[in-house]
Amino acid sequence: PLLVDPTVTSGQEINESSFRDYKPRTAVMPRISFSFPISDEALFFAHYDVLTKRPTIANRLDPIDYFFINNIGQTAIQNPDLGLEQTIDYEVGFKQKLNNFSSLSIATFYREFRDLVQVVNLQQAYPNGYITYKNGDFGTVKGLTVSYDLRRMGNIRGRISYTLQFAEGTGSSANAGLGLARSNQPNLRNLIPLSFDQRHTIIANLDYRYGAGKEYNGPDGWARSIFENFGLNSVINVGSGTPYSKQKNVTQTGLFTANNPQLDGQLNGARLPWNFSVNLGIDKRFTVGAKEAEGDNSAKAG
Repeated sequence: PLLVDPTVTSGQEINESSFRDYKPRTAVMPRISFSFPISDEALFFAHYDVLTKRPTIANRLDPIDYFFINNIGQTAIQNPDLGLEQTIDYEVGFKQKLNNFSSLSIATFYREFRDLVQVVNLQQAYPNGYITYKNGDFGTVKGLTVSYDLRRMGNIRGRISYTLQFAEGTGSSANAGLGLARSNQPNLRNLIPLSFDQRHTIIANLDYRYGAGKEYNGPDGWARSIFENFGLNSVINVGSGTPYSKQKNVTQTGLFTANNPQLDGQLNGARLPWNFSVNLGIDKRFTVGAKEAEGDNSAKAG
């Protein structure tokens, strides 16, 4: 921007002529979804979505960065002229009724990320090379989901699903390539597992509860007052480990003289162990006051 104004002599003067207004972008986001029954007990469904958004990072203008561009060092300069990030999503699935209380669903999906923001090193720029952000990263997510749904049958209702997923791309975040940019290396792009690449995911939702009045089928006697309108709900999440970059050496954090980490293998080449979580909820409904039935009111009026 210092070259825009020919009257600049010191190389450190910038004014409004050094910048231009942001040019608006126009995005078309079609969304198509349809489903049709194959029979009374089977359903085919599919959808196609295009989602576009403005970048949520590094999209602000700070003229101070350009004024001190000779002394900016290895700090990344924000770029207010970033383009739009785009996600294209495909899904095709099939749902089959097993009986009057349950069904099985199988769906395959493919998701593509385009023009994601990533830090880059602009070498041989005037008056000095610097690090900034540009649209350049991309990634894909593809997988399969199998779900079993159980409607309320007696006291129990539930749903369990298994997802097999493969997620890879050139960067998991906008600052994923910051170390590469600071080392004055070319802006390399290589497919690696993304940080959210969880190969196996199992989610189970189980609900068990008793009704009230004629619908109550739990223990009688003194226990009836406890278990009537009583319910228990649990959500179980089980997942395989996500990728991370393994180090050869142990480094300390918070120290100015800490050793630089040495990569063991490739970026995101190691996996964390499996993890699981269980969320349990217990509830009981109480009725305060009672509303008389309309039949009783009519009888009293008569």
